Amino acid sequence: MKLTFTLFVAGSVLLGNAQVVRVTPAEQRIAAARQQVASDPKGPEGYNNLALALLGRAQETGSSDYDRQAAEAVAAGLGLVPNDFQLRKTHVALLLDERDFVRARDEARELKLQTPDDATVRGYLARAYMGLGNYDDAVESAQWMLNLQPFNVPGLLIAADLRQHDGDLRGALEALDRAYAETSPDETGELASIANHIAAIDIDTGKLDSASQMLQRADELFPGYPETIKNRARVGAVHPASETAAAPVLPASSTAENPPRIERTVPAATVTPVVFSPVPAAWLIPRATGTERIIQTMQSRVQRAPKDPAAYASLGAAFFQRARETGNVEDFQLAEQALNKSLALNNADFSAEPAYSAMAEVCMGEHRFSDAITYAQKALALGSGDLSSFAIVGDANADMGEYERAAIAYSRLDISDESAAQPRNVYVRDSRTSYLKFVSGDTPGAIRLMQSTVAAGTEARLPAENLAWLYYELGEYEFQAGDIGAANHAYVTALNIHPGDYRAMAGLGKLRGTQGRYDEAIKLYQRAIAVVPMPLYVAELGDVYNKAGNLAEAKKQYQLVEYIGMLGHINQVLHNRDLALFYADHDIKLDEALALARKEFEVRHDIYTWDALAWALYKNGKYQEASDAMEHALRPGTRDALLFFHAGMIAGRSGQKSQAREKLQSALNINPGFHVIYAGIARRQLEALDNEAALTASQGPNHVP
Repeated sequence: MKLTFTLFVAGSVLLGNAQVVRVTPAEQRIAAARQQVASDPKGPEGYNNLALALLGRAQETGSSDYDRQAAEAVAAGLGLVPNDFQLRKTHVALLLDERDFVRARDEARELKLQTPDDATVRGYLARAYMGLGNYDDAVESAQWMLNLQPFNVPGLLIAADLRQHDGDLRGALEALDRAYAETSPDETGELASIANHIAAIDIDTGKLDSASQMLQRADELFPGYPETIKNRARVGAVHPASETAAAPVLPASSTAENPPRIERTVPAATVTPVVFSPVPAAWLIPRATGTERIIQTMQSRVQRAPKDPAAYASLGAAFFQRARETGNVEDFQLAEQALNKSLALNNADFSAEPAYSAMAEVCMGEHRFSDAITYAQKALALGSGDLSSFAIVGDANADMGEYERAAIAYSRLDISDESAAQPRNVYVRDSRTSYLKFVSGDTPGAIRLMQSTVAAGTEARLPAENLAWLYYELGEYEFQAGDIGAANHAYVTALNIHPGDYRAMAGLGKLRGTQGRYDEAIKLYQRAIAVVPMPLYVAELGDVYNKAGNLAEAKKQYQLVEYIGMLGHINQVLHNRDLALFYADHDIKLDEALALARKEFEVRHDIYTWDALAWALYKNGKYQEASDAMEHALRPGTRDALLFFHAGMIAGRSGQKSQAREKLQSALNINPGFHVIYAGIARRQLEALDNEAALTASQGPNHVP
């Protein structure tokens, strides 16, 4: 295997008119390892040293290209000596760098059985356990590591992360200080990394002066270090550079007996990467709601008074509420039967308004959008003074892609009298207009309105499922914005309010999957699907299994998606778009994917139906049609990373390389972890486009391929 090496400059200083290049520690090790490989091309040690040096350079630059080169070096070495212990260890380090925690854990376990007293293996195992959220085992492995090699720097850094997770901030800082003291002054990248760790803690707790001081020191140690650049941007967003104080002086080294404290003006707090606290087990178990009792009460009432239209209207509304809670589409039909009976008894005076309004909601649940508008308009025509049906008119138009009409309908909810501030009215209005904000590209505005909505919904004492749904929607917007911690909080709050909420459990599964915590993600998706087997969530579970390397289980989930989606007429109507995307995503039944997308397009022309159509066209090789459809999907300006990913892939196949690069980069800028599989594909595609552009540039304008 041919190995390619690229040497980049980390920084430079000017002396007079001469430029002196700073060679980083990792670059020095790469050069030495290359010489070792050249002098002994059949020996595994040189390849192992080269891979480790390249992984170090990946940390110094943030470039995944070095991970790729490291993988090539490991493969070359293992090709010579397949069971070389050191190369297998380095492969685990590579897997950790790629956030493939399941494989890292499994391979580290095998190495531990072979050599129980290897401190590095114990450390890698601890890192893998942390990535998977298994902190008890992580603590055990880290303690073994520190017992085997007291005060080793990797062990101290792991200890710092674990103490942060447990809320022991003093202990975390002590571990970081000791790690700094134990690090050689020549290891400027490692020192900069530790300083950034402390700075990140300060930023998370609003201690921006202290963070700026630490970042100044990190910049002096290692100019251009990627984490310093990111953290400076975070500070600068809320804290002008002119307000920062001078940087404290950190000692370059110290004795182990008297480790220095990095001088700080304020204590730090916990959260460096996203830390997911365990979800209480009780919140994952559905509880009985009052809906079942209401259904039983109303059934008894209509038996006693079969001519009571209000009783039938209440029974229909209760069946619809149960459909929301359980996802059972049969409840839509039961609701419709009860509401039709109510309207048969009375459809002409004010008292018929609840039945018309509830029927409009049932039609929305069944994706009968035109019928929903018709029933909502009949409710409004009765003149009862209840304007909430304008919300349903707006919802139906929004789902059909008629966003201007939706805005007009929602504007009728903006009443000027004192009732405008009543919590229920705020909830009805802001929950709807937040979606239009999101579609128009104003995700922060959508989040603000949804935060107002959940506050109003809480004050209005909405049913638990309805309030949990609002928190779920808030979490979805925050995920779209790339704020994983905030999204996690919203989903967890939904579960606290409505234990066993299937949407919230799937949301948590999605977050953990995109963070590489596949075991946790699988369990959460399984919990969600046990409540309501939504095809979308089953497909996402299959993708997590796929990413975790369990292809057999992934295949089972994919087969289940088709089965559920085709059960009964209502399921087919509800899941046309989901099935079209599923088939296209997994390159199966591509003709049917396109047929389903086109069938959905007959009903609605919203951005997500345009997107599904574009993706199905793309997978069927109809690139120009796909590009045209994608243009419609992007027209409102929605900041959805998956839309931009689809647009980038379509542009690439259409020969629009610069547009492909722009769209793929936008997807990752919006949310670096937007999809458990596609986020990685976006990065690799960007690298391929950049490499292609660099090659073209190096060959000159007159090059003929």
